[in-house]
Amino acid sequence: RETELRLIDPYHLANINGEWFLFAWCHLRRDIRTFIPARIKAIETTGRTFARPQKFSLEKRLRDSFGVQSGQGSFDVVIRFNELVSDYIREKKWHDSQQLKELKNGGLELRMKLSSLGEVERWVLGWAGNAKVIKPPELAERVRKSAQAILKNAK
Repeated sequence: RETELRLIDPYHLANINGEWFLFAWCHLRRDIRTFIPARIKAIETTGRTFARPQKFSLEKRLRDSFGVQSGQGSFDVVIRFNELVSDYIREKKWHDSQQLKELKNGGLELRMKLSSLGEVERWVLGWAGNAKVIKPPELAERVRKSAQAILKNAK
């Protein structure tokens, strides 16, 4: 929420799902960070140059993420979708690791291996009750708490 001055070495600018993201080495955090260009208030060049590490690969960095947030975890995610939305889920590739399983009731089960849960939590909530988290339990709990907060705020 507060503006912070950052010195960064920009590695990659990417449009992911219609939004722009800048992946850069942050000298303050001493780590590769993801920046949203629309939030950047001003830019100054330092006149210094840097060499992007040869081992940096955006594909590898985002391989196990659901969007742009990569984490250090390893989560087997299983989400069941009812028959109202299963056709739409079936039509798209949501993640490289995805596996789909047809259910007898016309629904669909989506399995993925992810490194973090934040983005998939928001995604599940966006299905407005047409999705149910089966695994992992911590994702199911996060979705439950968020849904309760939505109900509380709707009063």
